[in-house]
Amino acid sequence: MEDVSRRKFMKLSGVTLATLAFPGLLAGCGTSTTQSGESKKEFVIGAIGAMTGPSAQLGNNLKYGATVAVDEINAKGGINGIPVRLVILDDEADPTKSLNLARELVTKDKIDAFIGPTNTTCAMAIQPYLNQNKIIHLNGGCTGAALIDAQKYPYSFRTHINDRDQATYMVQRAVKKGRQKIAMVHDTTALGSGALTDMQNAFKQAGKQPAVDCPYTVGDVDMLPVAQKIKDAQCDSALLFALGVDGAHIALALQKLDYLPPKIELHGYTAEGMPAYRDLAKSAAAGSLCNTPTKCTYKENQPIPERLNKIITAYESKFGADATNQIIFATSVSFYDCVYIIKQGVEASKSYNSEKIKGAIESISNYDGANSDYHFSSTKHDGNDPSQLSVGLVTSAKKGLFQIVE
Repeated sequence: MEDVSRRKFMKLSGVTLATLAFPGLLAGCGTSTTQSGESKKEFVIGAIGAMTGPSAQLGNNLKYGATVAVDEINAKGGINGIPVRLVILDDEADPTKSLNLARELVTKDKIDAFIGPTNTTCAMAIQPYLNQNKIIHLNGGCTGAALIDAQKYPYSFRTHINDRDQATYMVQRAVKKGRQKIAMVHDTTALGSGALTDMQNAFKQAGKQPAVDCPYTVGDVDMLPVAQKIKDAQCDSALLFALGVDGAHIALALQKLDYLPPKIELHGYTAEGMPAYRDLAKSAAAGSLCNTPTKCTYKENQPIPERLNKIITAYESKFGADATNQIIFATSVSFYDCVYIIKQGVEASKSYNSEKIKGAIESISNYDGANSDYHFSSTKHDGNDPSQLSVGLVTSAKKGLFQIVE
């Protein structure tokens, strides 16, 4: 009889403690009720990305990061005491498919928040729809600068460093290094066109002109015309806004012309860190550099930071021992951070109302993320900035982290 009473007391104490942690939130088993009377049995996060096809490595970034974050949160009681359900759908990097899937998530799955997608063209297709339906949207991977606009897209936020800031960082670094002839390399998609504008503006700010502009079509296997253009201009630096496979073909073409580092410095934006780049380019990748968050680097002969090592262990346990060789780790933990920022927004606002959650996220002034430190406001929905960036050596990767160069 005494044991039964003790169990009843412990059960009652658990309810009392939960109520103290989230005042007014518990209303029945498995249900969370906010102070304003909103009731829920689960919190649903939708995610869309390229899980198959040429951009599948980008999809893995999202899947691994968001899944592990949700697992961690559910293991600790969920959000406001209710479980999080993650729904991940494959858009194959197709904007039309991405929009159709977004509609499905909103109307069928009744999502409370959205993470993704993984490609800028897909983000452009679905972002107006998400904002029209007042869906809290965290972007952890798309880098197009125009995607985040607090007035145009009030419910969209981003954790990943954008192209504008990356272009500024890359151009300023090249100029400081004394590079005299700098090539701009980019594709002709919306992503590449936006990156071109970002680089041109960065050159203008630096008071310097690029030596040559080298556009290309996504998926081109023969990049010899691009490489020849770079060599003919006698460039000592090439700034690459190219996905892994395209970047690798450019490096291979430069190898054919005997125009690789140290004759020229190849410095790419974060997507140059895709495993596909070093896997396909092989020896031609030697010496290539890419932007990477300082937090997601390691120093030669030093262990991986403990916080990141725990996430790496979780990835390998969930997705296999080779998991970190299938992703850009820094981008993946950017998606990981998205889940936790949504959680903070819900719990800080004590509400499931998107307007209140939005306001709570806008109040985050210093969030210690796994990718970077984030700062948001009512006018600043891009939480990252160039001060968080470093340069990593593409071919020196340890568990998905790059060796820091500078």
